[in-house]
Amino acid sequence: MLLVMARLLESYGIQVFTSSSAMTGLEIIKQFSVDLLISDITMPFKDGYWLIQKIRSLQHPQTRKIPAIAFTGNTEEKADKKALASGFQAYIQKPSSATELILEVAKLLKSRKYTLVDDYLRFEPEFCI
Repeated sequence: MLLVMARLLESYGIQVFTSSSAMTGLEIIKQFSVDLLISDITMPFKDGYWLIQKIRSLQHPQTRKIPAIAFTGNTEEKADKKALASGFQAYIQKPSSATELILEVAKLLKSRKYTLVDDYLRFEPEFCI
């Protein structure tokens, strides 16, 4: 699923960093300028809640405030409310459509530069997820 999502976002001109763990994801966010986080809730060792809490506690304001989407197959009751309360701005339950994901990305990057070409979003290439 991770590679499919990465290819989808890259097809929209978005540079994508991927990680299979929350700890590695946190290191990527500390090292690179990232415009948006898309994270699963259920990951090995540390989960997405841990990751978003660590990000929200970082010192650099721009890094601490990056928009975040919880994109998960977590079936826990009220998982959406828990994700939003933890610091995510959006929650998408798997399975979902590519359109739903891209629309959430566009909403959260509304202040970022992108253009609509024939119902196709084209983001400026400097944006990283």
